Amino acid sequence: MNRMYRIFIIAGIIIIPLLIGTWVNAEEPEYAEWGQVAMKEVKAKYPQEKIVDYLHVGRQTEGEETVETFKLWLVGKEKEFGVIIDIYFKTETKDIVDIRMRETKK
Repeated sequence: MNRMYRIFIIAGIIIIPLLIGTWVNAEEPEYAEWGQVAMKEVKAKYPQEKIVDYLHVGRQTEGEETVETFKLWLVGKEKEFGVIIDIYFKTETKDIVDIRMRETKK
């Protein structure tokens, strides 16, 4: 029993740092910075609601402009709803051109 206990401890000492290293080295997706912008903008428009879910819908580039689309799900005292947010920006400079939001029930 004592030997088995030592094997578990040694295995844990070896495996746990490997797992932590994998988590630390994980790269953020390209859209992460735009997701933060999306959450900030939605929170500014709906300060009383709580954001409970977040989805990156996709990215489209056309010419010199790119649009990142997200869907956030909000819950408030009165209702539960989704917000689709499109962030338009210049592909080269990442300067925001426009932000559009619309509510959805699904």
